[in-house]
Amino acid sequence: MSDVRIRAAEPADAAALAELMTRTFRETYRTISDPREVDEYADEHFTPDKVAAWFRRPCARTLLAFVDDAPAGYAHLRHAKVPACVPDREAIELSRLYLVGAAQGTGLGGAMMAALLAQAAELGART
Repeated sequence: MSDVRIRAAEPADAAALAELMTRTFRETYRTISDPREVDEYADEHFTPDKVAAWFRRPCARTLLAFVDDAPAGYAHLRHAKVPACVPDREAIELSRLYLVGAAQGTGLGGAMMAALLAQAAELGART
């Protein structure tokens, strides 16, 4: 793998993160869903303002991954309603983990999972 860097996303990253979210969502779903619906969903849900709202949640973390200084993926952890089937009532949810197509199969996903587990522990989650 090339030069990889994973860091916590910051409010100043909202526009770049929204662009990355749109790109990875389209890459992931346009081949298996109606491309028009995928584009409409992305255009509605992945705006800089909506992404900026993520940073106002104290019990959430967003990570950005870069390969050779180019955005290559992101992940988002958050405390959410825990399903009844999960005994640990303080469990944390991995709500998103996306990589651009070129980064898939490179080990970046595993590196992001390791970083996410560290963030979850920092938030006090065991599950």
